[in-house]
Amino acid sequence: MKPQDKLKLFKELMAYQESVFRICLGFSKNPCDAEELAQDVYLRAYQKIGTLKDPNLARAWLFRIVKNICIDQARKKRSKRPHKLNPNNQFVERKTPESLLYDKEQLQVLKKVIRQLPAKLKEVLVLRAYAHLSYQEISSVLKIKEGTVMSRLNLARQAVMSKMRRELNEK
Repeated sequence: MKPQDKLKLFKELMAYQESVFRICLGFSKNPCDAEELAQDVYLRAYQKIGTLKDPNLARAWLFRIVKNICIDQARKKRSKRPHKLNPNNQFVERKTPESLLYDKEQLQVLKKVIRQLPAKLKEVLVLRAYAHLSYQEISSVLKIKEGTVMSRLNLARQAVMSKMRRELNEK
């Protein structure tokens, strides 16, 4: 691949910055960490762009890099210390104090439930919910069949709903 072709392709990949950030945020749960992860993603993509064999698959290739970097970072963090949520990073609407507290509690329960999902289910859910990837794109990123994507997404949603009900009923 010629240097000018690499540069052109990299510029095209930059169009996915928001999706890359959202995926990173889905894995890291912290906007600052997500921003750093997104920068790492684009650095790695820039360094490895010459290894991309089919430019038509560049988007899936980029999201595979996102997934791998986020999973690597999560493993590193898990081995160092448990991750704590920062409630100050949550979007706050003008509501009553009671409803704000309830929403905050629900969001914390949801994040806890998603973190507890098996990795295979969590990956599919994050790629679909945060990056808005199609089943075909998720299939390409994770190198699994589309039917497997649909099945895992369904299982993830069912598990989240079931655990959310249990968690909220216990409070």
